[in-house]
Amino acid sequence: MAIQWQRDKTVIGALVVLVVMLVAMLAGGPTGQILFSYATIAIFGIYILLGVEGTAKRHSYRPFLAVVGVVALILGVGFALLWHFHFANPSYTDPVYWLGFPRATSVLVYVLWMPPALVLMFAYPYLFEKYIWSAEEAEEFRQMDGPDATEGGEP
Repeated sequence: MAIQWQRDKTVIGALVVLVVMLVAMLAGGPTGQILFSYATIAIFGIYILLGVEGTAKRHSYRPFLAVVGVVALILGVGFALLWHFHFANPSYTDPVYWLGFPRATSVLVYVLWMPPALVLMFAYPYLFEKYIWSAEEAEEFRQMDGPDATEGGEP
C-alpha cells in the first residue's frame, strides 16, 4: 500500500509532529521543552481534524479549522505564559498568586484546561447537526427500528 499525500496528509502530519516531539524530548533543555509544548498543541489539533476528516471532506474543513485555530491560539498563549513565568522565577521561591493559585497553576486551570474544553463543548453541538449528523441520517436511523424493519436492520 502506497502513501498518497492528498489522501493521507493528516496522518503524515501527525507522524511528523510525533517525530518532532521525540526529537524535542531527546534534545531536552529549555528549547526542547518549549518545542515539545507547541508540538503537543499541534498534535491535539491534528487529532481533532482526524476525527472529523470524513465529515469535513463531505462539507468543508473551515468550521473545524476555525475551532482548532481558536483552541491552538488559547493553548499557545497558555504555554507562552507558563514558560514566561518559569524563566522569570525558575526556582519558584517567591510564588505570586492569581485567583487563589500560584501563577503557573492558575494558567493551567484557567487557560490551558477550561477555555479549550469550553470551546470544544460549545462547538460540538453547533457543528453536530449541520456537519456531523444530518436530518436525513437521523430519519434513516429512526426508520431502522420502525415497523418495517427486519431483525438484521435491513428491510
